[in-house]
Amino acid sequence: MLKTKKRLTALLLAVVLVLAAVVPSSESAVYAEESGSYDDLYIEALTNPAEKSLYKTETVRKGTFSIYYTTMPRVDYDDYLYLYNTIPVGDVQFVRYMTMRGAWLEVGDPVCEIDVKVDEARIAELEGDIQKEEDMLSTYAYTCEELLDKYDRLYQKGGSEGELAKLLYDRLKLEYDQEVKDRRELIDGLQSEYDGLRMAQVQTQITATASGYVSYLDSFMKGMTIEPYRFIGVMFRPDAAKIKIEGGSDYLRFGLSAKLVQNDGKVTREADGMVVSSLDTSLPPSLIGKASIFSFGNKLNEFNPQKDVVLKVERVHMENALMVPNKAVYNDSHGDYVLVNVNGQKTRKYVVVGGSNNDDTWIIYGIEEGDSVIIK
Repeated sequence: MLKTKKRLTALLLAVVLVLAAVVPSSESAVYAEESGSYDDLYIEALTNPAEKSLYKTETVRKGTFSIYYTTMPRVDYDDYLYLYNTIPVGDVQFVRYMTMRGAWLEVGDPVCEIDVKVDEARIAELEGDIQKEEDMLSTYAYTCEELLDKYDRLYQKGGSEGELAKLLYDRLKLEYDQEVKDRRELIDGLQSEYDGLRMAQVQTQITATASGYVSYLDSFMKGMTIEPYRFIGVMFRPDAAKIKIEGGSDYLRFGLSAKLVQNDGKVTREADGMVVSSLDTSLPPSLIGKASIFSFGNKLNEFNPQKDVVLKVERVHMENALMVPNKAVYNDSHGDYVLVNVNGQKTRKYVVVGGSNNDDTWIIYGIEEGDSVIIK
């Protein structure tokens, strides 16, 4: 009889141990009664006993929430700058380009290397002519100034002789001033030609006369002659660029903030601007057109016109908005909801959603800052 009781007790103990191993705790049972996605988390947790929690959570936070409309617009460079040979004298021969398409040039930056040959005999001739004209002008001026001084002294004595001296003085002074002016202009012209030749002797580069992006360079072979003011290439003027969306967009209205982004694989460039023309009929007629246009001022100087850009227009901007990760928002036939972790128990709370971007969902009503929500 005693042996039978011991056997019965051992059997009951074995049954209890088996049930304890198979049936989950009451807390686990509560967790498992939710949606199928949560059951998956529960089963995954059972197969990964090293984890301390059956699910991951995030804290509801406040911050700046934005929703962007993103597209690839067209960049129109409505104005151009020209690169040309700025050396008006000498035989200018092309050596090599010192820039390339897509490069940004400031005033004075080198465009191409050149070899300049000037007429040495002409330089020597100009030196002689300038000296001769200077000497002739000095002699003429000395002679006239002596006569003018003489007429002035006679005029100071008065009388009929003084009146005649005054007439002679005025006429000579008029002729003298005009002659000095003409001779000085002739000398200045010779000097300008001389200075140009001398400067060309030491020129090794043709430089940019304005700032902009190089969009085109003409084809030159080494040793080719570049005539004075010869066209070399074209530069875009970024400060005159327009960002357009042909046909416009229903998402846009005048004054919306816009961001232009360009990533060429090496560096990311950004510029802030705004919508200045759209198809919104509530706008004044002057702002309505066949395209949505954006203004970025002179902020496009650092953008490469050879690369695509992405336009982001901020449609929604909220400060101190309640946000949760997109993965924390579920929905069923009753609407959107989140699972809030309260003392280890999860509670379903239905919420009003304001919108979502790539990462977060803006919650207008239903939860509070600091709540701990379960994410998928």
